[in-house]
Amino acid sequence: MIARLQSLVRRAQGTSEPTLYTVGDLTLDVLKHEARRGGKRIELQPREFALLLYLLRNANRVVTKTMIMEHVWGYNFDPQTNVVESRVSRLRDKIDEGYSRPYIHTVRGVGYVIRTEE
Repeated sequence: MIARLQSLVRRAQGTSEPTLYTVGDLTLDVLKHEARRGGKRIELQPREFALLLYLLRNANRVVTKTMIMEHVWGYNFDPQTNVVESRVSRLRDKIDEGYSRPYIHTVRGVGYVIRTEE
């Protein structure tokens, strides 16, 4: 809901969201609904795509599990669930596995961040 409101405000102001996000050799094309790392296409489930998009929109900023639940799933965080951890783990496997430089980092006790530089 919040993301939709922010989108409506941006449109009213004449600004728009980027359609291509790039961090190093990782790219996310919103219009093509496609992710690539090192030129290799990465198959993402819809929630994984939404999660990666949210992390990239907030690159270099730590996002909490609560923020992720609200923006990616659209509801309040349930502290009894591990849905965020499991999706981040799956996404990390697809994005970072086999590469010497990981992009998705855990900030213990806080949340997650995609770092654009080391």
